[in-house]
Amino acid sequence: MNILYFASLKENLKTSSENIELADNTTVKQLKTLLADKYSEHFFPDNILCAVNQEIAHDDLVINSADEVAFYPPVTGG
Repeated sequence: MNILYFASLKENLKTSSENIELADNTTVKQLKTLLADKYSEHFFPDNILCAVNQEIAHDDLVINSADEVAFYPPVTGG
């Protein structure tokens, strides 16, 4: 599965993408947990935005190896 990282997340992880193998029936939430364990929960908070195949995805969405998954850090405003 191809995972894309954008904005400050890309800068902090020092990569714009990576390919990983996941078990069948993995959810977005499980992927977030896996990435938080790998990189730090700091970079994958509960409010991180995830898109699967260029559509906003919720935590319970099941993803598969052919999907493109993108993560965007939470937006702060003022």
